[in-house]
Amino acid sequence: MLEHGETWTLDNDKEYIVASIVEEQAKKYVYLLNQDDFQEYIIAEYDNEEVIVVEEPELVANLLLKFNSDLKTNLPRIISEIM
Repeated sequence: MLEHGETWTLDNDKEYIVASIVEEQAKKYVYLLNQDDFQEYIIAEYDNEEVIVVEEPELVANLLLKFNSDLKTNLPRIISEIM
């Protein structure tokens, strides 16, 4: 099950934290925050435990708006747990 605060190691061997989860058109999208560098993030579709990076500018912009309120709620808690 997908949860806020989970840590994933991606193919680039970096660890990312699931900072936000949203659903859009029956798909789940995640905002992944690099655990070592909070300025590095990935926006991706999550499908059957596969992470597919979103690169379409319109979709990224739309998802960022949706992630915004979720991040305001969950990000401070997530960061405090890993610090």
